[in-house]
Amino acid sequence: SCWRDIQNDPNIYVGIVTGAGPAFCAGRDVKFLAQHQAEGKRTPHEDPNSPVFHWGGGGQPQDVNLYKPLICALNGFAVGVGLSIALQCQLRVMADDAWIGDQHTNVGRLGSPHEIYHELPRATAAYLTLCNGRLTAQECLQQGIVNKVVPKDRLMAEAEKLAAMVCAGSPLAVQGAVRLYRLTSAFPATAVALARDLDQQIAESEDGAEGARAFKEKRKPEW
Repeated sequence: SCWRDIQNDPNIYVGIVTGAGPAFCAGRDVKFLAQHQAEGKRTPHEDPNSPVFHWGGGGQPQDVNLYKPLICALNGFAVGVGLSIALQCQLRVMADDAWIGDQHTNVGRLGSPHEIYHELPRATAAYLTLCNGRLTAQECLQQGIVNKVVPKDRLMAEAEKLAAMVCAGSPLAVQGAVRLYRLTSAFPATAVALARDLDQQIAESEDGAEGARAFKEKRKPEW
């Protein structure tokens, strides 16, 4: 609903996305997932019978094809779907103590490796996805993943500076540019369907169950 509000309000030219706590976004609640799996149930957004069903979780800008520009203010770590949301923002400012990671394979999940592979340098994407690696703020800056790295107390001010620069341009031209960004980075329907199918297969495998159990029990998974 947030993204739709931004899309539909003609007085909104740009949005700034940041975290409300110490993290930008920690991704899904794996303990919540493990609890449902232990009871032999699917979580609500993975259950086709649930009114909030949306495989993969939903709630991302791409789910409404948002074409207003977004600035990501990375105030803390961004993991899993948190990384996906950050990468769907066109501009990014990062606190100097923040970091990014994927971590899906660490808990027996797939996530959206194709999106990470498309948005980041390929070796970097593979490091995050296959090795569950992390990138510091300085590493993100060096690789062109973020526009600026600043102390945390200056984060929002820097994001607002970028927002002011965006607002100085023609809204129609800016939105047209974002629409073309999204079009050129879109995946064919067959690739999207395969990614979703693989994600579901892996999620409902023994690896998916063991990953969530191990996370909840604070131990290394036994694949």
